[in-house]
Amino acid sequence: MLFSVIIATYDRAKFIEATLESVRAQEFKDYETIVVDDGSTDETMSLLQEHPWVRVLRQKNKGPGAARNYGASQARGEYIAFLDSDDIWFPWTLATYATVIHDYNDPAIVSAGLVEFSDQSEVPLIKEDRLRVDDYLDYLSASRAGYFVGAGMSVLKRDEFLRVGGYIHRRTNAEDHDLILRLGLAPGFVRILRPITLAWRRHAQSATADLARNVEGSSWLIEQERRGNYPGGALRIGERRRNILQHVRPVALECLRKNMRRDAWELYRATFCWHIALRRWKFLIGFPVRACVARQ
Repeated sequence: MLFSVIIATYDRAKFIEATLESVRAQEFKDYETIVVDDGSTDETMSLLQEHPWVRVLRQKNKGPGAARNYGASQARGEYIAFLDSDDIWFPWTLATYATVIHDYNDPAIVSAGLVEFSDQSEVPLIKEDRLRVDDYLDYLSASRAGYFVGAGMSVLKRDEFLRVGGYIHRRTNAEDHDLILRLGLAPGFVRILRPITLAWRRHAQSATADLARNVEGSSWLIEQERRGNYPGGALRIGERRRNILQHVRPVALECLRKNMRRDAWELYRATFCWHIALRRWKFLIGFPVRACVARQ
C-alpha cells in the first residue's frame, strides 16, 4: 500500500463530512484512511460511524500531535498523507503525490500546493493543472525558498516519520514545523507548485488563529535550536535558522498588531543575533519602527 491517509479530528462535525468525501473521491485508489478522534464532544464520532470504509480510532483528548502519532503507529502505507479534518482534497491529489514519489526517487517529504478558502463554493473553481514542482536534496536545502510545510500539507515517508519520533505531544502550535526541522536532512524534499492539491479552510476556530499558541510554538522552535536538537550542526546552521525565522517574524509582527508587546519584543530579542547573521536588516530596523507607530 502506498498511502495511509491520517486525519486527526476534534469537534469537527461541521466540517469532517466534506473532508471525508474529498478523500473518497480520489482517482488514485492505493490507500487506506485512518481517522483519529481526539476525544470529541460533539457529533463527530456518530458521523464517522456512517463511513464504514474509514478506520476509526479514538483516544482521550491529548492534542493533534498525539492523535497523528497514534494514527501513524497503526498505518500500513509506505507514505503517510496527513489531512486536517476541516480541509479538502481534490480528486487528483493522491494521484499527484504518487507521480511525484515515482518521478523524484521516493523523497522523504512531499509538500502540497494549497489554496485558502472560507466558502466551500470556491473549491470547485480550482482546476487540475500540469505538474510543476521544486525539488531539493533535503528540506534544509530549500530554506531560501521560504516553503512552510504545515501538518495538513505533508506527505511523509512513514519510516522517516517514525525514525524521528513523530510529532511532539505539547499542546502548542508550530509542532508541524518542529517535525519538519527534525526531518531536515532526510533525503528528498519536493514542493508541489501545480496543480493545487489542498484546499485549506480559513475559519475562526482554526488552531492557527490562536496567537498565544503561535507565540508558544515560536519560542519552542527557538529553544530547540539553541539546544542543538535539530540536525545539521554548524554546517547547516544558517539554513535551519532561516527556516525558523520565517515562522517567527510574522508571529512577532502579529503580536505588535494585537498589542501583545511583551511577546513581540521577546521574540525580537531572542532572534536578534540570528537576524544579524543572516543580514535581515529590513526586519531588524522595521520592527522597532512599527512598534513605535503602534504605540501612537
